[in-house]
Formats: sequence, C-alpha cells, structure tokens
Amino acid sequence: MKPLSAPTPFSFVLFGASGNLAKLKIYPALYVLALKKRFPEHYAIVGYSRTEMSDAEFKKLVEESIHAQMPEVNKKVLEDFLARCHYVAGQYDSVKDFQALAKQLTVIEKGWKDAVRLTYLSIPPTVFTQVLDNICAGGVHDKKIPFRCIVEKPVGHDLKSFEEIQAQLHKCFKDEEIYLLDHYLGKEAVRNVYYLRFANPMLERLFKNSLIHHVEVMASESYGLEGRSGYFEHTGTFRDMFQSHILMMISLLTMLIKEGDDTLRESRLNALKQFYLPPASDLNDVILQGQYTKGKVHGETVVGYREEDEIPKDSRTNTFAAMKLLSREARWQGVPFYLRSGKRLGKKETRISIQFQEPHVVGEGSTPNRLDIILQGEAGMRIHLQTKIGGTTPTFRPLILEDPLVCMGDCLPEHGILLLEAIHGKQSWFLTFDEVRTSWRLIDPLQHHLEQPSTPLHLYPAGTNGPAEADAWAAKDGVKWVG
Repeated sequence: MKPLSAPTPFSFVLFGASGNLAKLKIYPALYVLALKKRFPEHYAIVGYSRTEMSDAEFKKLVEESIHAQMPEVNKKVLEDFLARCHYVAGQYDSVKDFQALAKQLTVIEKGWKDAVRLTYLSIPPTVFTQVLDNICAGGVHDKKIPFRCIVEKPVGHDLKSFEEIQAQLHKCFKDEEIYLLDHYLGKEAVRNVYYLRFANPMLERLFKNSLIHHVEVMASESYGLEGRSGYFEHTGTFRDMFQSHILMMISLLTMLIKEGDDTLRESRLNALKQFYLPPASDLNDVILQGQYTKGKVHGETVVGYREEDEIPKDSRTNTFAAMKLLSREARWQGVPFYLRSGKRLGKKETRISIQFQEPHVVGEGSTPNRLDIILQGEAGMRIHLQTKIGGTTPTFRPLILEDPLVCMGDCLPEHGILLLEAIHGKQSWFLTFDEVRTSWRLIDPLQHHLEQPSTPLHLYPAGTNGPAEADAWAAKDGVKWVG
C-alpha cells in the first residue's frame, strides 16, 4: 500500500505559533513529514500569534524546536522546510489582522492548483470564539478553496463552553470542514487497541464480563508543567487527561467491532455513551484527586506544584486523579474500570491492564491472569500466566509472555498522520461533536465536585506512584494497582 501523503498543494495556518504545543509537537511532526517526502511541491506553513516576530525570527524558533525534539536533523531537508515557513503577527480579536493574514495567504498560494487551506487552533479555549469569528470575517475561510478547521482538544472548558464553541464553528463551517483533534487518536499504539481486537478474534472472545474481574487504565507522566503553567493551572490533570484521552482509550477497548473505517466514529460514540458513574452516596468513593509536592524524579530533586513558576501558593489544581466507571455494554456489564493519571510520577507509561477472574484457588505463589497493553513507555503486550515449580505440592511462579509493540511500516508522529488525514478529508480518527458532548456530560459533575473546598486534595511526593490514599481507595474494592 502506498504511504499516505499530501496529494495537492496546501497552506497550513497555525494559530498559537509561538506556543508550547507548537514547539514540542507540531513543528517536529511537520519536519518528519517533509523528511519522509510526504509533502507536495507547493506548500506553506504560516504561523500566527500575538508575539511580535519577523519571518527570520519565526524560522529560527521553528528550527530550534525541531533540533530540540529530533535526535538528528537532515540539514538540506530542514533548509527546504524552513523556506516554506512564514509568519504573521496579530491579535486574535482583530478582524484587520486576519484580513492581513488572508492577503498573505493569497500571495503565497498564487498559481497553486487544487490547493487545500487548513487552520489549526493550538490556542486556549478561552480565545476560540474570537479566532473562529475572525477566520470567517477576515476572509481566511474562502468558500472557493477546500477548507479544514482543526481544533485541538480540549474543546471548551466544560459542557457550556463546548456548546458555545460548537455553535460558533457551525456559524461559518460545514461539518465536513471541522476536525476536532485529540492527538491520542493519532498514536499508532492507541489505534492498535481497536485493531488488536479486530485482527485477533481470540482476544475478543476473552473480553467479556464472565472472565474479567476489572480493567485498569494508567497514564502516568514523570515530567511537570514544561512551560504550560497558565494552561494547566486552569485545567488540571482530570480535565486534561480524562475528558478525552482516557475516555477514548476505553471506548476503543469496548466498542463493537465492525468492518470499515466509516463506522469507527459511530461505534466509538456508542461505546462512550455506555459508561456511567457507579451508584454512590459520596462522590469521593468514585473519584479522588492529588497534587505533587517536592521530591525526586529519576534521581533529580524537583519542586512541588505550588513552587512551580506562575502557580499560586494556595493552588488546588489537581495533578493526579483516579476514578471508577461502569459500562452498560452487554459484554462489559458489571466490570469496573479504574482510571488514573498523574504528573511527576515515578515513570512515564500509558497502559491498559485487564485482570481476569480467579474461578478457584490455584495454590501458593499464584496471581490472577492479566493482559497488559502498554501504549507508551516500554510499549508492548504482556500476558501474565503462571506455571508450576518442581515438587509434590502445587506451588507456582509467574510465566510472562511478552512482545514489544514496536511500530513497523509507515510510522508517523501522531500530529503528522492526523494532518495528512485532514488534508485527505478523512475524519474517522477525529472526534465528533457528540463524542465531546458525551464526555463533558460525564466529566462536568465530577469536576464540580473536585473544585469544592471540602473535597480532599491528597498530596504526594514527586517521583512516587501518587497519593497513598489512592491505594486505600482502590483497596476498598479489593483492587491493587499494577506497578
């Protein structure tokens, strides 16, 4: 099969061009696409932000971002890529500045045939509506040119703000022009949660409530804020990780298997709609939060969250959260899902662990069977079995079958593959409005609970596995966290 590439000329307008996400993820991903010859002869990367910069200064920023993230750089490819980079400084609430941007795009695209124009909103949700208004009012959205508006998650801050952004998007754009991006859905390992099931009927036959005791999903990060203090303080781990990333992972795990990419979004949404909060008289039995303090990560002393730059000394923003969900999906009814994520933990790992039931007592040394699908960190798949050791008494030791889930074939960074799919008009691995709405409806009541001064915020030293209270919280259900 021919590798995915951009078939026609395109211009890619990045709002928030001087931001952290652009430097960490987007510019390196674009460079990789250029390196792998996925771009056409004519294309342009146009940065737009409020930061005053010349074209030369912008190119320097892009170059430094690529060098910082790539182990090695092809000088010739980089020079050609930077020659396609342009910059426009402007305010997000100024129609005049957007008109100047549209004029610049017209100059850049002159002579191109069948061009596609893309805008990418790598900006805080608080300025989405201003930017969307001006993309249309300022002529950046030209109805004569195929158009894509890519909106990076989170889409809104809660259900109300999401619905305002949705209304704003629909004021100007058609559904086929709107691409709601969760970069986890561009990760090969995350997509593989679905395709492992699709390609291996054996696994699918094991995934049912008569065999499974519980499911644990962990997304741990060893790093801290990485220059995102302003964003993170107003978002927190619960909103940042659970509202889309983790909910999408468990939807891919539990959705019905159907043939064809055209059914992926519908099946994913149906699975998401089946999740619900367990009955509880106290929401603290359903969700728990924490915040890191000073500690050591990989042998290096790091400050606590409240000592980070630009963070209030009395901040109650969570950097760790754990929650429990159930599903109405017939095959998964009664199986609890324990979800947790945190910053400044002992290691970086994203993992789904499926623990199977023990129908009878096995013997000394035995542990429950478990399947680990490790998506980040030491990516791989592990099946935890057990085997008898020598002697007349049935005594057992672990038997672990494992294989690394190393991407083979056409492997691209998540932002890169999603950009190419957007250029092609492929929306299967982008979120739908219904998915985002369903997620916010699930998350909002819990977020409200976490924000109450009476809700405990458990502290944990950086470099540990999170608050000790989280272990006791899970143990009440007879669950011990993996790792």
